[in-house]
Amino acid sequence: MEANVARAERSLALLTTTFLANTESVKANIALVLETILSQNLFTYMGATEVSADTAKRYSSAIHKWLARINSLATGKTSESRMAGVLLIKHTAQQSPQLFAENVGKWTTVLVGVLGKAEITPVVEAVLQTLLAFVDAVRDIPMLHREIVSAQVPRINQAILALADKNPDLTGPVLQMLEHMATWFPKLFRPSIDKTAALCLRLLDGSASRASAELCAQAAQCLAALSLAGGRVASEERWFEYVQQAVGTIQQCIDRIMCAETGDSVQSAFALPELADNFVVAIPQAADRISAMADVLVALLTQPTAEDVGVPVDAILGAASRLALVPVRAASSKMARAELDVVPVLAPQIQRASVRIMAALAISLGSLMYPYLSAVARAATAIGTQQISSAATRVALHNLLQLYIERYAYGFVVHLPYDLIITAVGEICVYQRSQAPPPTLEIVPSKKRSGSGKARGASALSDETAPVAHLRWDDTTLAAQAMVLALLLHTPTMLTSALRTQIDSQVLTLLMLYAIGGIETPFATRESDVPYKVQLLRCLEASLLSPDPWQRAIVPHAVAVFNASQNDPSPRVRAASAAALVAIDPIIHSRLPAQLREPDTEENISEEKQVARMVAASDDSVSIEAVLAGTQLDSPSDDDNEEMQDADGSTDHAKRFRREELEANVSMLAANTRPLAGHLPATNPLSTPVDPLPSLSQPSQPAAVAKPVASPPAPRFDPAKQLAKSKPLAKPKAAPSNDDDDIPDIVMEGSDSEDE
Repeated sequence: MEANVARAERSLALLTTTFLANTESVKANIALVLETILSQNLFTYMGATEVSADTAKRYSSAIHKWLARINSLATGKTSESRMAGVLLIKHTAQQSPQLFAENVGKWTTVLVGVLGKAEITPVVEAVLQTLLAFVDAVRDIPMLHREIVSAQVPRINQAILALADKNPDLTGPVLQMLEHMATWFPKLFRPSIDKTAALCLRLLDGSASRASAELCAQAAQCLAALSLAGGRVASEERWFEYVQQAVGTIQQCIDRIMCAETGDSVQSAFALPELADNFVVAIPQAADRISAMADVLVALLTQPTAEDVGVPVDAILGAASRLALVPVRAASSKMARAELDVVPVLAPQIQRASVRIMAALAISLGSLMYPYLSAVARAATAIGTQQISSAATRVALHNLLQLYIERYAYGFVVHLPYDLIITAVGEICVYQRSQAPPPTLEIVPSKKRSGSGKARGASALSDETAPVAHLRWDDTTLAAQAMVLALLLHTPTMLTSALRTQIDSQVLTLLMLYAIGGIETPFATRESDVPYKVQLLRCLEASLLSPDPWQRAIVPHAVAVFNASQNDPSPRVRAASAAALVAIDPIIHSRLPAQLREPDTEENISEEKQVARMVAASDDSVSIEAVLAGTQLDSPSDDDNEEMQDADGSTDHAKRFRREELEANVSMLAANTRPLAGHLPATNPLSTPVDPLPSLSQPSQPAAVAKPVASPPAPRFDPAKQLAKSKPLAKPKAAPSNDDDDIPDIVMEGSDSEDE
């Protein structure tokens, strides 16, 4: 510890006096200084007790000089010095919580002062990021709330709002800062609500939707955060008011596009500038404004609220449905107006706004959307049946259907037209078999000559005539695959057998073509195909785990595809194929459930052990018929005789079974044993009645055990064939076993017997 503190002291002294000595040194060495601070952790030894007093004093002096120098740089005369000072203050505070707690008040005052001056954009962005980090850290320190939060947060809000008017390039960082301030300190932010709302609405009037979609989304998030601040009205009332105004603005824009008069139903809307009189300008502006209001509704619906709010689902879903039907009504309108000719150009943008609104409803309301699923399905059908081919719209529609299928399963799919599902299935495979050019005949000279003496030639076809599948992946294909995967996972029984067969054939065809290298993509690298291959493997796995009763046996082909994918160069493909093999392992290697049996008695266990010893000690094989018939076993060896004499005091060569115990054992064994057909002996004791046992008073002759005779190897055992050809066995007349039911024979789909 002593050496580490001494090293940190020397490094800080060197950085302060050499690399940060003047403006030129700062400009040349700021990157080196930042790297040294981040890599060596020079401020982590504050308050160390395991060092000498002299070393601690010198270390504290070096830190004091460092703080004085970075404060001086933050208020320097050049932009380079101020930029360096702000960055060094931020990293110093992040490394030492003690230094942050002691100097955060001074640093915040310095940074707010920098915001009030005319400064270049990079310096202001660095100041905003540093202030945001300071305010975020102060929230968890109650002792600093009075010094920093109560005193500095209102000043920071005013300075930030002034920056947005001075420098339009800082609008994005300013909106991000205002959003966090309104969320973290709603009561302190109330004086700035009106100015912030006006700033957001200037960006949401449609002027920035097409030029800067990200900036428009930030403005919508900031406006949604203002609903939490409250003010003159409660937060839930402000939230409901913003929702109604957004819906009203959308209705006004639809009326302008459709050349309809605004009805009395639209009661409130945002105070936005009027649309232009020229329809060439007004209709695109109205479409942009619809996209902006859709962002506002999405932000309001997904914004967490402390209090319960009432969501006007009917009004929101009505606006979304009306947006979905705009192209249909424009195409079927009988009015001969030039304005309606502009609508098909803007239809994809309007429909994507409808999709975003319906997706936000599903995310925010959850199970409360069940009564409205039929309306969502009708709106999705209106979007999916349009003749306008827009890839972005199809991607958005597939994503929407996937979301609703995953969340509501059969409750949503029952309302969905089957044609929409068939269209999505048709888009999961986009490949064409290219016809190769006509084969060219090559004359191969031959040494043989014809009767006229001329050399004969042999024609040969070129090897380059094999057709190759040319594939063009796009986002639409990936979105369609994700939707089909959701159907297979959540609603497999809604797909007909013909459609399931089509899905399996398309997926297997693509994967097999990949395995044999029969696909050519227009890209230079195959890495772009990885997401599509992973999605195809997941679709095939889901199809196997939810089979159709009439589905063909595709298990062997799927196993071959998964095994081939194990050699793919992409780790994502290998991981997906390995997971699929693990998931379908119970299908490939089926297991029957274990049979429950009563625990055996100690006498039977000892007798079984004795039989095992006799079999192991004898050179000849002991027949199981001899045991079941109750006859005497062959004479044991001398060693066994000695053991039996010691245990029982008897010199008999074999032990006789008692009649009652043997009958019970034979009955239990006959009931619990299921011999396989084709492997039964000629005289099966289980299918013939058991002969009465000789009297215990009469001596019984030992049964002769026949030695095994060499026989030709048995044919391959096929359980399905043998069980099908064999006749049912006759049950012996014995005591019933404890097993009530026999387990039926199971033939798995895709087995050898089924294939034959």
